[in-house]
Amino acid sequence: MADDKKKEKPAGWNFDPVEAIVILIFLIAFLGSVIPALINYITSGEISFYGYKLSGIIEFFGLNAQILRALGYVIAGIAAYGVFILHRKGDNIAREQKEKLYPKDMSDIIVATEPVPVKNQLMERWEKILSLSESQNPSDWRLAVIEADIILDELLEKLQLPGDTMGDKLKAVEKSDFTTIEYAWEAHKARNMIAHEGSNFLINQREIRRIISLYQAVFKEFYLI
Repeated sequence: MADDKKKEKPAGWNFDPVEAIVILIFLIAFLGSVIPALINYITSGEISFYGYKLSGIIEFFGLNAQILRALGYVIAGIAAYGVFILHRKGDNIAREQKEKLYPKDMSDIIVATEPVPVKNQLMERWEKILSLSESQNPSDWRLAVIEADIILDELLEKLQLPGDTMGDKLKAVEKSDFTTIEYAWEAHKARNMIAHEGSNFLINQREIRRIISLYQAVFKEFYLI
């Protein structure tokens, strides 16, 4: 019967307590005989590297400890200075990239540190987009997405991102500087399907509102609306 068969030990390093104790005693005995011999051999000075005995090497370092210590301080100082220089260069590069991503001369599109309460031309365009998205005409829905994507393109242009197309510019975005980048991607892809397929692309008003909300999240991040 299956119960009478001897159970096989599972594969791996599994020992019962008696086996573990026996193996431990064997290892202690082995190491107890090998380690002292190894220590004696090392301290005897018989070990050599490329003709130089270990004892001679140890004596060399002992006699020149002060010089080697001073040399270590010099190397450590040079390394610390190098780290300082690299850190400053890294800060300069990060600052330059930040200035490229957020230039100061944002004329038509305003990227501010705080929301702008006054109504501007861009806000009027956005209100028109919202009005189109609430229209009963499906053609107006598609136009709302296309107009919103135009504003997104203008934003990417003002941010001076590298690339010839919007897709290239979106790929060049640093997520830490553009937290709604995934929303921008999704909205832009929807715009491309609407623009390329036209009336053949079936879409309802609920989906249009969702796409517009993606654009809205992007524009709010940069305080455009």
